[in-house]
Amino acid sequence: MKGNRLFQKRTIRFVILNLLVAIAYAIGVRLSHEFATLPATVASVWFPSGMTLALVYLLGNRAILGIVCGSTYALTLGLFKVNPPLPVFSFLLVLTFCACGNVLQPLFATYWIKKYARHKDIFSHVNTVVLYIAAAVFAPMVSASLGVTSLCIAGVIKWHGYGISWVTWWLGSALPHLIFTPTILLWKNLSQQNEHRWIEIVLVLFVFLCVSWICFLKGYPLAYLLLPILIWTVFRYGSFFASLLVSLVSLIAILSTARGYGLYIENSPNQSLLLLQSFTAVFSLTSLILSAVIDERKEAELSLKQTMESLETQVIERTKELKQSKAQLSGFFSSAPVGMGIVDRQLRYIRVNPLLAEIYQRDIEDCLGRMAQEIVPDLSSQIEASLNEVFKTGKPLLNQENASNLYNPEGTLQTWLSSYFPIFDLDDIPVAVGFVLFEISDRKRAEADMKYAESILRQANLELENLVNIDGLTQIANRRCFNQRLELEWARLEREQQPLTLILFDIDYFKRYNDCYGHQMGDDCLMAIAQAVKQVLLRPADLVARYGGEEFAVILPNTDAKGAVIVAEQIRKTITNLCIAHQKSDIGDIVTVSIGVASLIPNSIQEPSMLVKQADVALYHAKQKGRNQSVMFSPC
Repeated sequence: MKGNRLFQKRTIRFVILNLLVAIAYAIGVRLSHEFATLPATVASVWFPSGMTLALVYLLGNRAILGIVCGSTYALTLGLFKVNPPLPVFSFLLVLTFCACGNVLQPLFATYWIKKYARHKDIFSHVNTVVLYIAAAVFAPMVSASLGVTSLCIAGVIKWHGYGISWVTWWLGSALPHLIFTPTILLWKNLSQQNEHRWIEIVLVLFVFLCVSWICFLKGYPLAYLLLPILIWTVFRYGSFFASLLVSLVSLIAILSTARGYGLYIENSPNQSLLLLQSFTAVFSLTSLILSAVIDERKEAELSLKQTMESLETQVIERTKELKQSKAQLSGFFSSAPVGMGIVDRQLRYIRVNPLLAEIYQRDIEDCLGRMAQEIVPDLSSQIEASLNEVFKTGKPLLNQENASNLYNPEGTLQTWLSSYFPIFDLDDIPVAVGFVLFEISDRKRAEADMKYAESILRQANLELENLVNIDGLTQIANRRCFNQRLELEWARLEREQQPLTLILFDIDYFKRYNDCYGHQMGDDCLMAIAQAVKQVLLRPADLVARYGGEEFAVILPNTDAKGAVIVAEQIRKTITNLCIAHQKSDIGDIVTVSIGVASLIPNSIQEPSMLVKQADVALYHAKQKGRNQSVMFSPC
């Protein structure tokens, strides 16, 4: 229901609007026919043009139906008076062409203006005024071409009169665009006038009408007096009243000239009105362009004034901010918990805070104007080198340690941490350097103590690791370290699918050796063999470990069976070459070993213990075969 009511209201408003437009258009046509100076009521002034352009510009397509109806009604009445009467086809042709022309004319001008105008208020800028003038002049060519052509086709106008009829129609439609349309479009500016100027406006209007009466009714050649009045009106009251005066004087001039009065009376009414149109067109163009120039100037002055006021406000606010920032900076500089100072390009102090003066054990005034070598001789070379680098590079220099040769009351050498920052002028050239410093002697002492504690801890960790992973007698890896390494290498080589070899060997008849030579000599024998085997293994990844008692194990990652046999023989020969006496051995007079070798590619099905079992089986076979030899494990 609510939607239907809204639709009904809009429909009623639309109908009323177009009815009023049609009535106004018909009245304008009737008035224009009073100035018809050529056959077929071709008028020198077509008043509806000034109205239709304003309506279409303000209301858009909503006013089109009213224009069509008003045009059709008014032209129908005019064509009924044509003698002889027109045939139905010619009658409809003229109505259709004229209605199309009367609609297309304001649509074309409106489209042109709204598409290319860079300002919403088209009469306040010169470029948009020129655009409006061009649209107002060229748009009537559409209606003139359609209307005169249809009249010639219908036989109302002879073809030899096409040119004068077209020019008259065109000027008659273009002139109201320049004279009356601006007044309608500028009507909203009427509210901008204040109460005190209405008296002046009435007086100016009275003078203007008097001069117009003298010129166009009495015929005195005083039309030039209208120009200064118009200029005064433009400057004083703006574009609306200037446009209103142009409309009034044009209306007076047209009415008087059409009745044979005034300055522009020629041999024929058509020539008189065409000559008058040139005067009113120039008068209107002067008003429009001058008003636009003045409006642009006023807008520029207003913009400049606002900009100046804005700049002045910004300067005041900026000055206030700078004062506040300066006060905050001074407060921070004075109360900062670190020493702060500023030096110029001659490396002389131009500002120091109380804490820096206290650090230097001087008064603030005593520091100003002096160089570092005069205040802190022991640190001057370090400080000046940093300052010169900042001046040279224009970049900050942070966290510079300056070690002094003086001791603080706690007996620690004084160390200072300082940072330097360039201060630039407007040309981005360093003109001064600010710096901050504070003493870090206690921190340096704490760091030294921490480093000493860390070294002790590392040493302790190393010793603990040795106790956990190193066999105390032979100083090679123990059984625990062996098990961990075997697990790690098994997992790694399983991922890489590379071979892993294990060598197990023990000393032949070592119990007899202990019984014959004693346990001390037995320990010496174990140590000698362990160190000898350690020298055989050249790769960092290889590992020799004491597996238990007189039994040793060697892990060889990334080593196949062929390479493992070579390493096993090197181990056996190296131990034999030690020539350790062993009188109780059934093999010979020296210590020998039996070696078992196993090699495989680790997989997820087997466990590392499988490799140990295979090496142990191979070691068993080496002993069965007579000892002092190496045997490679074989499933057979």
